[in-house]
Parts: sequence; structure tokens; C-alpha cells
Amino acid sequence: MVADDSSLPIEDLEEIARIARRALNDADAIGVFPTPVDRIMEAAKIQVVPLAIDEGYLARLRRQAEAAGKALLSAISKVWGVLDPKARVAFIDPETPKAKLPFLKLHEGGHALLPWQSLFGHVEDCRKTLSPEIKDEFEQQANVFASDVLFQMGSLRRDAGDLSFGIPAILSLAKRYGASIYATARRYAQNSDRTCAVIFLDPPAIHAELGGVAMVRRVATSSSFDARFSHLVWPSWISTREGLGRLIPLAKMTRPRDFSMADANSDRFEFVGEAFRTTHHIMILISCLETTVPKIFVPDRQLVLF
Repeated sequence: MVADDSSLPIEDLEEIARIARRALNDADAIGVFPTPVDRIMEAAKIQVVPLAIDEGYLARLRRQAEAAGKALLSAISKVWGVLDPKARVAFIDPETPKAKLPFLKLHEGGHALLPWQSLFGHVEDCRKTLSPEIKDEFEQQANVFASDVLFQMGSLRRDAGDLSFGIPAILSLAKRYGASIYATARRYAQNSDRTCAVIFLDPPAIHAELGGVAMVRRVATSSSFDARFSHLVWPSWISTREGLGRLIPLAKMTRPRDFSMADANSDRFEFVGEAFRTTHHIMILISCLETTVPKIFVPDRQLVLF
């Protein structure tokens, strides 16, 4: 698990936001739902070409980049997209999952439109790029650009304010913006006024001694959560037998359940958590209820994370 994309320096985030807003304005896309990704790419003069991206094709690109004295960003995983910034062509693997396409296209657009990234000849994007494991700064910047454009800057935050807090709101907003549940949940938590976090897990695997074990892929938090629970060190995995692992749904979704968690001052607060299972991951949304728990008593039915 790595730091979230929002951990970039504030000056980078502000400059990326400025460029993202310009891309939306150039396409007259603000207030259009779902976000018209293809129109935005067309206005930016970036052509999207479906192309099966295999190792032979990547090897040729690497040789061309080396001959030109340019770097080629790569990763050891399934490659979904490659950008040729000089030609302004984004090659997208036609087997890319449909839900990933809007974000991936805009991610490639970020590589093309963020001017300081033009020193790279080609930029490869892969399954790792679009998941929490990639650490490369350019990839984080492109992810931030894609999120700013896809969710139309502060628009999602305003829309979220009209809905009851919870996973149903995330599902509704994902449909409205034409985004994946994963990308929407991250943006939802990061921009919330609540003290909240969303934890993404891989589907649990069976362990002989621990029961089900789910690896933690990424955690996205609100600013107020960071301020109050900055001492937390998230585990790399959780067991389905204890803590947040008990929220992992057997079917599609778990109803909200109470648990408690201590802040930096060791004061324990009431939280509510709920979870949703997709084909590729599980997300757990937690929110602080701002009610302290007496230190001498913790109800048996509560989940205690730390």
C-alpha cells in the first residue's frame, strides 16, 4: 500500500487543477453528465486508438525511445494504455474493462496535457498504474488530473452534499459521472466534510490459521480524518475474523454497523462502517459519529479496530 495521489505537494495539485479546469472549459463539459470524456479528449486534440498492446509492440517502442535518447515509463503488469505525446495519440487496449475506460482515457490525457511531462517519449500505463501500488510521481499526477476532470472539480462534492452519506451515494454518483465505483469512492472520501475513510481490499483468500485474509490495496481519507487519526498505521492485510474484517460482505453489501476507534489522544470514538463487494475488490466506508465511548466499557457487539 502506498501514499494516495492526494499526497502530492499542494503546488502540484493546484497546477494540475488549473490545467484540468481548462480542459473542461475547452470542451464545454462542465455540468454535462455523464462527464463527456470523448469530447474532452477531442477538444484537447488527443486521438484515442484501440490497439492490442503486447510485449512485441512495447519492445519496439522502447527501442525507438532509446534511439531518441528519451525515457520510457513502464511497469511489470498488464499494460492497458500507451501515450505518444508527440503525435498526441493514446493507444488503449480494447480489452480494458469498460468501467476503467473513462478514467484511463483521462489519465492518458493528463500525460499529454501536463506540460512538464513532455520530456518522456512514451508513457505506458498498466494495471499497477491505476491501482494503489504505483509510486511514480508522473503517474500520480496523471491520476489527479483524471480525477479532477472526470468529477468536474468540486462538482461531485456539491452533489454528494445532497445525498445521505454512505455507499448508496457512491453508487449513485458513479452512475451520474460515468465513473468506476473505485474512482468515485476515492474522490467521495477525500472530498467529504466528514471524518471518514474508504478502505479498498482484495477479495479474501483462505488462510489455514487466520481464516479469510484480505490484502489492503489503498486507503483514501478525508482531511478531517487525517487531522484526527494521523497516528494510524494501516495494516497490509486484515482478517475476516476481527476488526474491520467482520464488515466484509458474504454477498454484495453489508448494512451499516457500529464500531469504535481511538484517536491520537487515546479517546475512543463511535464509528459506523459499511462495505460493498465488486468483482475485483471490496470497499469499506467508515465514518466517525463524533461520540466518545466510555473507556471502562466497550459493548460486546462493537468492532474494535485499534
